[in-house]
Amino acid sequence: MCAEQNKAVLAMYDVRGIQDYVFRTAKVRDAIGASAIVEDIIADALKEAVGKIAEEDGSPLKCDIEWEGETGPEEFSLTDGNGDSYDVQVLYIGGGNAFVIYKERSLCIRINKIMARYVLEETYSLQLAAAVVEKSGDYSVDYRNVFNRMNSVKAKMSVSRPLGTLPVMEMELKTGYPVSPEDPKSADGRPASRESVLKKRAEREKRKDIDKILKKFSTYETEKGTDSTIAVVHLDGNNMGLRIRSLIEKERDYETAVNKMRHISYNINHSYKDVFADMEEKFNAGERNFILKILTAGDDITYVTNGKAAVASVEYFAEEIAKRSMYREEEDEDENIRKYGFSVCAGIAFMHSHFPFSVAYDIAENCCGSAKKKAKKEENTDGGKIGNWFDFHICKNSDARDLKETRRREYMTGTGENLLIRPYELPLLNLPEREKAHDKYESLKEAIEFFRRDSQPDQPAGTETAEPGKGYLSKSHAKTLRNTYSLGRPQVERFLSFLQSRNRTMPDGSLEAYISGDGSSPDIARWYDALELMDDYEPLEIFLSDDAAQEDGEEREEEQR
Repeated sequence: MCAEQNKAVLAMYDVRGIQDYVFRTAKVRDAIGASAIVEDIIADALKEAVGKIAEEDGSPLKCDIEWEGETGPEEFSLTDGNGDSYDVQVLYIGGGNAFVIYKERSLCIRINKIMARYVLEETYSLQLAAAVVEKSGDYSVDYRNVFNRMNSVKAKMSVSRPLGTLPVMEMELKTGYPVSPEDPKSADGRPASRESVLKKRAEREKRKDIDKILKKFSTYETEKGTDSTIAVVHLDGNNMGLRIRSLIEKERDYETAVNKMRHISYNINHSYKDVFADMEEKFNAGERNFILKILTAGDDITYVTNGKAAVASVEYFAEEIAKRSMYREEEDEDENIRKYGFSVCAGIAFMHSHFPFSVAYDIAENCCGSAKKKAKKEENTDGGKIGNWFDFHICKNSDARDLKETRRREYMTGTGENLLIRPYELPLLNLPEREKAHDKYESLKEAIEFFRRDSQPDQPAGTETAEPGKGYLSKSHAKTLRNTYSLGRPQVERFLSFLQSRNRTMPDGSLEAYISGDGSSPDIARWYDALELMDDYEPLEIFLSDDAAQEDGEEREEEQR
């Protein structure tokens, strides 16, 4: 064995294609099964490999692979109590990556082969990416080198797919993969591939929990059987990688750096999971059942919700996650939050219950990307800190995966106006220069509440009226305005003249329908976002009310009787 094979190495692992794997289905149930497979896939693969190596060699490896406990991260040390180094030692797992030290490169190579096979056998189509660098003893150098190596591995790694079908093979239509001989038919009697069989097996193992949730799945729908609306929500933390690197990139001592990273990774994983669990408890209180988790992976979360609860759930999550921080180095917790507090961007895809789930997820993810792009603009940040933002889309057809093109095609009028203000900023940074910005969530909420109010009797011009801007637009007029906006400015101005004759006003007390562009950008419809969202919105207070939960339960019991 050459000397190089005997040197200690640092390995970084990533599994490619997880999002596509989980959401490559039209059924929520199958997505939950896929999520169960990938949730701890790297840790499970490593444990499998360690066990097989011990079995092959006839003696156990000296391992330290449990990096966190129930109450926090374990203290990291490069050696055990006797001063001996470990054969395999997990530094931490977070952000979809795992970092492991191996006493010898040759051992790392053996384990990598078993891990790659395990990922393939357990998922059928996912790939394990592994980057390995020689351990120098300087953490800052090794950390930078292993990330650079991983970027290189991903750039050069072929995105392989399992063998496709041959003319003599039966094919599963949704994946294009060959039908599995193990279980050739799915529950609906259609041909099933090995990937689908594995997802279904994982779903069966969790069937009791899933059935309990999906038994009430109709409660996600606004009006079952008619205009049922549910929403797919995708949440993602802001600038996590950059902020983590800024905390540890100059740390040279392994034990200092890894202990810091363990605390950071633990805080990220548990903060997001705990806030999500709190949200589930609040929104699913009593007989209500508004939140269904699909995937939680660190700061990357996807869930399904009742359409009217979608915006409120994002508001709640953003507000609660902002109270936590990834690292604590100050005695004053407010100072820790100021320096290391979390913020998120979210994308919401509203859809009917029959709309393809995978398409809705893609749209939600693209909306999240749109929110992030807006959030990162210099004028919207505070010393580099990014706020909470969200974007949304009402799914009307499956062509909307290309969100930018869809908005250019469907939300620009023939007379050149842009219908959309979105994305919107949720409260966090409170920048003085943005106090009166049109893309603030408070403005959107006020407009929605205005348009949702009960209609007032028509007031002929010249009659004495109450305070302007306080309820002078009926819901039917609001819907007419929403539909008229897409026809262009001349039609909108004609309708506004009619509203003026009836002494109707907009939420701000005026009849201004557009925000003027700056010359290089078009005018923007001032109220279209609120008008489009008003039927798919309820304020957060509704879902946090114990009385509302009790009433909801009583209504459901009455329906059952």
